[in-house]
Amino acid sequence: MKRNPPPENRGRRVRDALGWVLSGAALAAFYWLNRLTWYMRDDYSYRLSFLTKEPIGSVADIFGSLGIHYYRVNGRLPLHFLAHLFLWLGKPGFDIVNTLAFCALAGLVCFHIRGRLRPMRPMLWFAVFLGLWVLTPAYGESFLWITGASNYLYGMLIILLFLVPYRVSAGETPRDRRGPAFSLLYFPFGVLAGWTNENTAGALGLVLLALLARQLHLRRPVAPWMLTGLAGVACGLGLMVLGPGELGRLAASGGTGGASELLARFLTVTKDALRHLWPGIALFALLLVRFFRTGGKWRALFLPGLYALAGLASLYAMCLSPMIPDRVWSGPVLWFLISGGCLYAAQPRPVLPKPWLRYSAALLAAGALALSFYIAAPRVAATGRALRQREAEGRAQLAAGETVLHLPPVLRNGTRFDGQEQRWELQPDPDNWLNVALARYLGAEQVIAD
Repeated sequence: MKRNPPPENRGRRVRDALGWVLSGAALAAFYWLNRLTWYMRDDYSYRLSFLTKEPIGSVADIFGSLGIHYYRVNGRLPLHFLAHLFLWLGKPGFDIVNTLAFCALAGLVCFHIRGRLRPMRPMLWFAVFLGLWVLTPAYGESFLWITGASNYLYGMLIILLFLVPYRVSAGETPRDRRGPAFSLLYFPFGVLAGWTNENTAGALGLVLLALLARQLHLRRPVAPWMLTGLAGVACGLGLMVLGPGELGRLAASGGTGGASELLARFLTVTKDALRHLWPGIALFALLLVRFFRTGGKWRALFLPGLYALAGLASLYAMCLSPMIPDRVWSGPVLWFLISGGCLYAAQPRPVLPKPWLRYSAALLAAGALALSFYIAAPRVAATGRALRQREAEGRAQLAAGETVLHLPPVLRNGTRFDGQEQRWELQPDPDNWLNVALARYLGAEQVIAD
């Protein structure tokens, strides 16, 4: 005789089914916005070799380009390798790969919250998708624009993947069976993780030091791979920030500045954090108050505090740069999301104990996300059409025998899901860097803003 499953099992199945549907819908929205986003700004440069100024035609061309890139542009070679590669392979393939990478990024956030991936928690995946959708100040630049995603999506993907064994070591089962081969492997992996982004890789180093200190405090053994991984991160970070192109770019933009400039940037970053992240800050504060009011213990706050420290470090590390574009904020947002998720998981009592409350909250959030997508998608599409039309107009002028092209600027279309910017676009000066990049991309002598 077939037995009916217990009510709690039926409830879990319903919850998981709803979570898969909502996560799938969120991922489909991401893919569609990716399709609507077109080539722009730095994409024009990375479609070509920095060495020959010709279109990239092979992996060998990419390595040749990165050699001069390291000395003249900046030190983020692994991520700009991806930018070259994606732009060489083209948009359709990138749209699929980028959607899968975004899904993997959300999965890694879930892993760092729970310390394990199985059993799957699709409702948590949806919460991560929603958190990134709501809190990322320049969503399109950070995750949809090819050059931006290569730096900010894939940079954090590499960092969170590298951090997985360290997160496992922070759990309740500290026994480590990894051998010498793993320790050797983790040095180059650490170099790669440290050679990603200046602010998030610096925060990664801080996280590793805190985890090692905890191992010593709890009198747990420090495995060799923990040390080789840390050494690799330090080497990768050094290769990036001490690269000739990196130092030259910093000097050209005025350097790190004096104490007064650093203080002014600190205040600006703090003000922008309150402006961009206030929903997350408010929710985190409510969870923290509830944690203590329901009997939470300080020791349970190690992981929320660790990832919050990483978020703050990556946030205020931006003060060292004279320019702080909104797309850089995606890294701190990811660290803060993990911190908030860990705090939610550490609550002594369930936050939403009634199933109908959980389902209602999820459906309400899904409705808000759908409305936001409905508003944003046509604007992203309009920017994409304008960029494609400008390319077509430029090629038509070339076909008519013109070598100096007159083309219109294309600005962001009023939504943070648009990968285009408001400030950096074509100028009347043909020597402006973007004019030069577009001219080379189209094969023209000069481009002038019409």
